[in-house]
Amino acid sequence: MARLLVQLKLRLLRNALRSSRSARAAFILSTVAAGLVAVVTFAELAALRGNAASVDLTTVVFTVFAFGWLILPLLTFGLDSTLDPATLAPYPLRTRPLAVGLLAASATGAWPLANLLGLLGVTVGLASGWFGVFTALLAVLLEVLFCITLARFVTTGLAGLLRSRRGRDLAVFLILPIFALHEAFNQVVPKATAEGKLTAASFAGVDTWMRWLPPGLAAHAIQDASDGRPGAALLRLALLAAVIVVFGWLWVRSLGRALVTVDTSTQSSAVRGVALPFARSGLCGTAAARFWIYQRREPGSLIYWGITAIVMVAVSVSTIRTPGYLHALLLSAGLGAAFVGAVHANAIGRSGPGFFLEAMALTGRRALRGYFSGQDLALGLIAVPLLTLVSFALAAVARHPVDGFLGLAVDLAGIGAGLGLANIFTVFAAFPVEKRAGSPAPRAADGYLGYAYASTFGSLLGVAAAISPVVLGVVFTRSDPAVARMPVLVLCAAGYGIALARIGVRFAARAAEQRLPELCQIAVRSKL
Repeated sequence: MARLLVQLKLRLLRNALRSSRSARAAFILSTVAAGLVAVVTFAELAALRGNAASVDLTTVVFTVFAFGWLILPLLTFGLDSTLDPATLAPYPLRTRPLAVGLLAASATGAWPLANLLGLLGVTVGLASGWFGVFTALLAVLLEVLFCITLARFVTTGLAGLLRSRRGRDLAVFLILPIFALHEAFNQVVPKATAEGKLTAASFAGVDTWMRWLPPGLAAHAIQDASDGRPGAALLRLALLAAVIVVFGWLWVRSLGRALVTVDTSTQSSAVRGVALPFARSGLCGTAAARFWIYQRREPGSLIYWGITAIVMVAVSVSTIRTPGYLHALLLSAGLGAAFVGAVHANAIGRSGPGFFLEAMALTGRRALRGYFSGQDLALGLIAVPLLTLVSFALAAVARHPVDGFLGLAVDLAGIGAGLGLANIFTVFAAFPVEKRAGSPAPRAADGYLGYAYASTFGSLLGVAAAISPVVLGVVFTRSDPAVARMPVLVLCAAGYGIALARIGVRFAARAAEQRLPELCQIAVRSKL
């Protein structure tokens, strides 16, 4: 069974090189990335030799790899069908041989090999003596086996949930903390390292409690073996092996239940007959209701709103507590508004074939203005409170909470400009999109990537130019009393943003009236 499943996994990898050009490019990039991870990890672990905090840093690295094996399979559940035990349920397979085969197949591929080769850097950086090197080899093997077993246990136990809509939403939301950690790492770690606040010694003692986790047991077993404590080293390895056996036993039981349990995750749910909000306000209200519902229920839309808030915080987190906090606050507000416009700059392509039915009601320029206005209304109901909350939060962190009104002024002007540009790009740079299985957000179809880049950078540059009068107003009125200055700036910026949005609606409606058949063809070619 193990040999058969490994052969099937290798066949899948070979077929990836023979499929479409995009799949082949993705496979090659993934393999190259795995090789880079292996080389960098090996070099970093090897460079720890002689460092006083080498065992602490090794524990952190081992824990990060285990965390990656725990999270990434949840994100790629829909992309890798081998993670779902329901694909094997129709076959008369015994559970234990199947578990061994799945474990062997999970260890096959570029990324498991990259993990193994990268973590072998401890043989240079932490181990010393023949027994220390031997223990390091065993510890790395057990660490990789623990990661694979943990990933299999979690994905099998949550397979029914992940196959449902709410489960997919849960997996999608895991992207947000990962993205936030990535942005925080890029903003904080390089600056702290350059200022000398973050060194290898900073990690000393970090494993006070982490040493008792399975990755910590592996790292400290190597340290004990290198320091001449073979009994302690073997005891730690035995504890790690026992943890792997426990997770393996739990996984086998979970796999056995999954193979014989009826799948209810795809059954239809009850539909409640509730009137659409805003639907009594004509075509504009109906369009607003449709966009509003999709913004609340579509996982990709929720991700975009979360990333917008994270981007606003990330671009200002390193300077918000400095004397130049106002520049960071205004930059954060402008970038957040530009991101709102860039994300929604292809509303027709993202609507997909359903736009063909909507187009039947768009019989003239007035109806098109109502359609675009409804879209702007729904997006504004989310964008204005979200960006306002982030701006005031950043101002509070900077210890100047009143200056949140200055960020609000830029928010309002930028949102209006972003939505107006989004309507224009929706008409003039519409492109079909496609959605891969397991991916929460659609991407541009083959041959249309340039349209996506053009609308994104066009929105960023356009919003930057549009908000410049408001930014200049904030700068040149700095000496005026805040009680008179800030209400005037907010009200003028709100009116300015509404005017920009209305101009975008009118311009887009006039152009869409002539291009409606072409836009319908683009929407029909989308694969959602």
